[in-house]
Amino acid sequence: MLRVGVHYYAELQKIVDAVDKAVFELVMPVVESEEPEYIADSWGENVLSAIDRVKALFSGVAFDRMARQIASTFVRSTLQYSDRQNKRFGVEVFNGNSTKLNAYLEAATLQNVSLIKSIPERYLENVANAILTGMRVGVRPERIAEQLREDMGVASRRAKFIARDQSAKINGEIMKQRQIDAGFEFFKWVDSHDSRVRHRHKEIANADVGYGKGIYRWDDLPLSDKGEPIQPGQDYNCRCISRAVRTSVAIRNKQNRKT
Repeated sequence: MLRVGVHYYAELQKIVDAVDKAVFELVMPVVESEEPEYIADSWGENVLSAIDRVKALFSGVAFDRMARQIASTFVRSTLQYSDRQNKRFGVEVFNGNSTKLNAYLEAATLQNVSLIKSIPERYLENVANAILTGMRVGVRPERIAEQLREDMGVASRRAKFIARDQSAKINGEIMKQRQIDAGFEFFKWVDSHDSRVRHRHKEIANADVGYGKGIYRWDDLPLSDKGEPIQPGQDYNCRCISRAVRTSVAIRNKQNRKT
């Protein structure tokens, strides 16, 4: 996972931990107060009411503002990380962003706000299902608590996936747009050189379509296993990156290949 992704995951995990804490402080006491052998007619309403109190903590203006702050910080950090990478590859990054890049950064921020908000939403949906189903069939509160711990693990893994996937995708898209804005028509597909690299991505990185090993035009991308155009970082959990290649180098490689 990229360094920016690690920091992002830490922020997302804080949300998971906060939801878990609220559930065990506000919901589980209600569950434990009910007897599985005999449940009053209002037990479901009592549990749902407690869950609604938790939901209120992770919705509304305050939580939306926090989600926007986390997402905005993450996207800005990824921009800075991408710019450092591009500079290493000889791409001049000027002050300010192109209109297209600004639009992408805003879209990426909004998408991640939605993903952040979905973490407590999905977690609490699983909590409600686990508790109501368990109590309906007479499962003891301690077993329900165990199920909730398992659900927390699911939420944590999803938070990690979001951080890893989004950091790679956003980094890849920013690097692409910066290179295009700087006038680079070509890029070299660079994989991570380890056993976790997808077979197709390794093929792409090693193929020569006429401009040199792993070199492609931004307007003529290689194809994925599904036959669709693909760029570094676009596939889920992809760790590949693009390295800018000057047009003169690509053309020279093509001419040398003909001779």
